[in-house]
Amino acid sequence: MQELDFFYTTVNSYSSPAVEHDFLLRCIPQDLPEQRIRNFELRVDPSPVGGNYGTDSFGNRTYTGRITWPHDSFSYTVQGRAVRDDSLIEGSEPLPCFSYPSELTRPSASLVSFLDTIDKDDDALVQAQLIREAVYARMEYVSGVTSVKTTASEALEGAKGVCQDYTHIFLALCRLRKIPARYVSGLPEGEGASHAWAEVWYKGRWIGIDPTRNMMVNESYLKFCTGRDFRDCPIEQGIFRGSGGQEQSVFTKVTLVEG
Repeated sequence: MQELDFFYTTVNSYSSPAVEHDFLLRCIPQDLPEQRIRNFELRVDPSPVGGNYGTDSFGNRTYTGRITWPHDSFSYTVQGRAVRDDSLIEGSEPLPCFSYPSELTRPSASLVSFLDTIDKDDDALVQAQLIREAVYARMEYVSGVTSVKTTASEALEGAKGVCQDYTHIFLALCRLRKIPARYVSGLPEGEGASHAWAEVWYKGRWIGIDPTRNMMVNESYLKFCTGRDFRDCPIEQGIFRGSGGQEQSVFTKVTLVEG
């Protein structure tokens, strides 16, 4: 068991005022048997009209609102404390969609060819770890060369990308090997930005695997949301009216609480 203090903040700055801004946030950590949220505080600036907590179709916690007046920036911060205990992981049958390709994990000739170079194993978890190691060895972590629209096939062919690209390739290959797998957004221990990893269905429970770091997910990770790929669980979605540009800065910090 591990206690975590978490802090996540995002600031969006606009070169000219935005208005009629509708947003949806998925920055509230999930409350699960293995991840209990002891407390949290969410602050949104400017304060929206009709801010509401809810859940999406994948069970992710959401917060939605609307800002009708002109504003030059939009920020949100969530902080609190969680308790992680992977011995308490429970499982329910995975949705069928986690076994099939999604928009960003579609099979391609390059993905199939790469998968053919990876040893096969009848044990799904061993197989997933072999895929993880192969993806890690193939890819080079480089920011700015891909986008949230980059597919697994495109990232693999370029052999460069960030955590969401590693995760999309991993998901595509697992699903090709008939292993149900899903995308996870959240925070790892330390400071920096948000992170993405995967979970595979194994013996009645979801097991976290991080292909970007070539490791199994442990109790120092904090889960925000899950889906088929990035498109299902971006931490922020929204639309506003305005003619200027937008810049975004993100800072995160997860600290292990010493017992």
